Amino acid sequence: MPILPGTSADRPARGAFGRVGPWRRAVLAALALFIAAAGPGRALAEPPRLWDPGYRTATVDLGGLQRLRFLTSLDFPPFNFADANRKPTGFNVDLARAVCAELDLVDRCEIQAMPWEELEASLEARRGEVILAGHAPDAGLRARFGLSEPYFRFPARFVGRDADGDEEDGFDARLAEGKVAVVANSPHAEMLAAFFPDAEAMPVADMPAAYTALREQEADLVFGDGVLLSFWLTSPAADDCCRFLSGPYMSDRHLGQGMVAVTRTQDRRLLDAINGALKAVEDSGAYAEIYARYFPVDPFGT
Repeated sequence: MPILPGTSADRPARGAFGRVGPWRRAVLAALALFIAAAGPGRALAEPPRLWDPGYRTATVDLGGLQRLRFLTSLDFPPFNFADANRKPTGFNVDLARAVCAELDLVDRCEIQAMPWEELEASLEARRGEVILAGHAPDAGLRARFGLSEPYFRFPARFVGRDADGDEEDGFDARLAEGKVAVVANSPHAEMLAAFFPDAEAMPVADMPAAYTALREQEADLVFGDGVLLSFWLTSPAADDCCRFLSGPYMSDRHLGQGMVAVTRTQDRRLLDAINGALKAVEDSGAYAEIYARYFPVDPFGT
């Protein structure tokens, strides 16, 4: 399966929540190094099922397809980033390979990385067939492209200190009586107010400030993105201080519908095939193997 050279350049990272600030780019860069050092097989995470077992997928013959090129970027670890040899790797890249294997197109499957801002124009210009880079579905994207069913969802989670007790009622007490550090004016701040209106929010500038508040006992809990929190929990900065409590919590309104593959609108048969392959990858257990490879602590687990 060819890995084509990208046109990488310095650029802002972008993922399921849009462009992110310098603090999150620093976190993502650190995650890439962590994943590269950890290597495959480190985790035993078990993903939630995304597909309804009764979902009916179309049978599509792609025998006449001469090439299936996936377009991705290198700035969204652990989903897509560069390995030590600057080749594309990550959850999305391995998922693309699994889709190709499911469609029996390994010999015609290619993966090419490029800057995020070039992905959609490259797809429209037929320099690739599918984007798998962390797009979030919205009305504007649906009007221009074909979108798969979500293949990854982002949960919101609470994190608390281990020393504060192990029982669920300990979490209830902390939520009722303590402070919850959450990034000000963020989707998670809005979700905290909507889901837990009696909780005392402690607005902070960014997630590093939330971690500091928790470590220094200025806050009793942190509420935020489960993926980022899962990697912080395994980092030296956390020093085994904390763990997930309660949840996970999902909200299309506040967190979106997750990540989707993107095709050209006219490539409906290909989109049907991609959806069928994504469901088959989950049903076969291959999705769980890929998931475990990139999440040292399960964002959906305990």
